[in-house]
Amino acid sequence: MWFFYQKLVVPSLGISIALALFSQGFVPLPFGICFSYAILTPLVHLYSYEINTPNEYYFYYNLGLNKLTLWANTLAISMLIILVLLLT
Repeated sequence: MWFFYQKLVVPSLGISIALALFSQGFVPLPFGICFSYAILTPLVHLYSYEINTPNEYYFYYNLGLNKLTLWANTLAISMLIILVLLLT
């Protein structure tokens, strides 16, 4: 599942850190990163796999993974990363 998610981590985390640094005066930095990461990861997923390269889903279908499984794993992994960031 990591090969699916790794396409989402770099842009989501990079934009999240930039947004958190921009809003640092309003919210604490770890909370800003986690909040923006929670919002941006599904949006990057939507853009990357639904709009930009919709035919890439066929690769994952051949591995036995459907869209629902991929979306659920995206949300679950994102929440796990957010939990780790908040606890550190």
